[in-house]
Amino acid sequence: MRRIAALALLLAAACSGAKGIAEAAITAADQAVAALPPDAAKVEPEQVRLLTQAVAGARDQLAKGDYEAALATVKNVPAQAQALAVSIPASKAAFSARMDTLAVAMPRNLAAIKTKLDALGKSKRLPKGIDAQQVQAAKDTYAAASAAWDSVMTSFRAGEMAGAMMKAMDLKARVTQSLMALGLTADERAWSNVTLPPKQ
Repeated sequence: MRRIAALALLLAAACSGAKGIAEAAITAADQAVAALPPDAAKVEPEQVRLLTQAVAGARDQLAKGDYEAALATVKNVPAQAQALAVSIPASKAAFSARMDTLAVAMPRNLAAIKTKLDALGKSKRLPKGIDAQQVQAAKDTYAAASAAWDSVMTSFRAGEMAGAMMKAMDLKARVTQSLMALGLTADERAWSNVTLPPKQ
């Protein structure tokens, strides 16, 4: 009986030690995530989500008594959070460079689509390779992209870099499809910030 009691005490002490270590690790991870730059979630939302999710998951494991799993879940979070914090300026610079290019290319490509649609509207028949369905799709894309682009730029300037870029890339894909359908330049030259020669 005494032997059983002694084993129980040893087990309780071991669990208490493991629990304390896991709790300390979770606290350190939580503090590391909280110390991220204020705009981290706007620049690298997925990475911030994963770190936050790890802390929440570890807390759940701790509550269930799985101290080793909780420790394993968050042990790398402080280092990952620090690396993320260091990378934010470079990520912001990369986003800004891409958006600067799009800010030149998107209006230019929308203008090219509008010019082409206007010319097609004056023609008695559509040229070979272009049908009415493609023209209507291009009109819809032009209207949607024209309306959305200012909002994308406003959102980006407000610091919502990742979200704005995601919307910008979606618009880029749709506009590219319309450029191709209308026989206009649609490759990466169209999306550079260099003025292109008129389409012959």
